[in-house]
Amino acid sequence: MEIKKDKKLIITGKTICLVTGILSLIVGVYWLIRALFYDDTNLIAILSSICIALYLITYAGKRS
Repeated sequence: MEIKKDKKLIITGKTICLVTGILSLIVGVYWLIRALFYDDTNLIAILSSICIALYLITYAGKRS
């Protein structure tokens, strides 16, 4: 997927995967901190956010 403006490449699928992976990692860290300090354990949210983040960041790194 590519978004072009005036024949210039603006956004690619690699950047979308990388940005969503980083955002998902931030959410996973948020849930992890919340579980450690506030004793509010939501294991499904922690594991799913971190697994999706690792997958998307790895996938964006493989794409060229």
